[in-house]
Amino acid sequence: MSFKAKIILTISVLMFLSLSIFSMVSYMDTKKNSIIQIENSLKMASRALTDYIDVWSAGKKSGMESSARTLSDIATMDEAEVRAKLQETTKTLGGFDTTVGLETGKAITGTGTPLPAGYDPRVRGWYKAVKASGKVGVTDAYVDATTNKLIVSFMAPIIKNGTFLGAVVMDIALDTLVKATSDVNFNGGYGVLFDTKQVIIAHPNKDLLGKELPSILPELSKKLEGKKDGLIEYTYNNDQKVFAFKVSSETGWTPSITFDKDVAYSFLSAQMKQLILVGFVMLILSIGVMIVLIKALLKPLDNLNGVVQELSSSEGDLRQRLSVASNDEFAQVSRNIRHLAKLK
Repeated sequence: MSFKAKIILTISVLMFLSLSIFSMVSYMDTKKNSIIQIENSLKMASRALTDYIDVWSAGKKSGMESSARTLSDIATMDEAEVRAKLQETTKTLGGFDTTVGLETGKAITGTGTPLPAGYDPRVRGWYKAVKASGKVGVTDAYVDATTNKLIVSFMAPIIKNGTFLGAVVMDIALDTLVKATSDVNFNGGYGVLFDTKQVIIAHPNKDLLGKELPSILPELSKKLEGKKDGLIEYTYNNDQKVFAFKVSSETGWTPSITFDKDVAYSFLSAQMKQLILVGFVMLILSIGVMIVLIKALLKPLDNLNGVVQELSSSEGDLRQRLSVASNDEFAQVSRNIRHLAKLK
């Protein structure tokens, strides 16, 4: 292998290693920053969804508290007046129907729908819950027998002079929350909402609505225990996924966003391919330029080689064949050869 070939090969290897290391470091740094950025965006999106649900729930609770206050004099109201106030609450808050239950066991619906014979509000779960807490509350989601839709009930205590008189309850559909959750589109991700019992309220797959999370994703369900917010990685159908969530302070429900890691980070693979392509092109161009420069820089060496060959075999004067136009090492060798030719 010639001296020039050795130089070209050595520099080419060094350039290849340098570009490879540079590309790898750039890729790792970009990957790290991109993952942090995606995760932060994911957290912000899940928190925004939670804030939306909190505002929605707080508005319903406030409306129910207001309704309960207007019914604090229910003992002096006739049934028509009570029904009118209940209808106003239903219309204002967008519910199906509003019902008031009293400590006497009496119940009145806003629509006037007859209640089943022997209906006693005092034994109902919602009534017991609001009586025990003494404050406005919301139930977990359940399927309404009439509409076959997932609904929740907001309830508030009716209190006068510190005495519990009864409670007012309103059934409301979750269509608004389901739509808000379904509208989430995060780089291959989607929104999911489940209640305090981990019953799925909103999900792109309609077949999963009303089902419990532990029966579908026991791994994720277990990791969620005791956590209020954060990011959780889990596996579903052999796909690596990330689950971002923040528990609603108003309802205790869990709005969340889940996405496929391979889809979300697919741009990193494309970036790696781009870095490899750019690095390869730069390497080829650099080697081409380097070959031209080395040939130009080492041209005096070729001349010296020819002169030395002639010097060893010719009897002529070789001084005119050597051009000394610089002060580098080649020029010094040329001067020495000219001096040798003089001696000869």
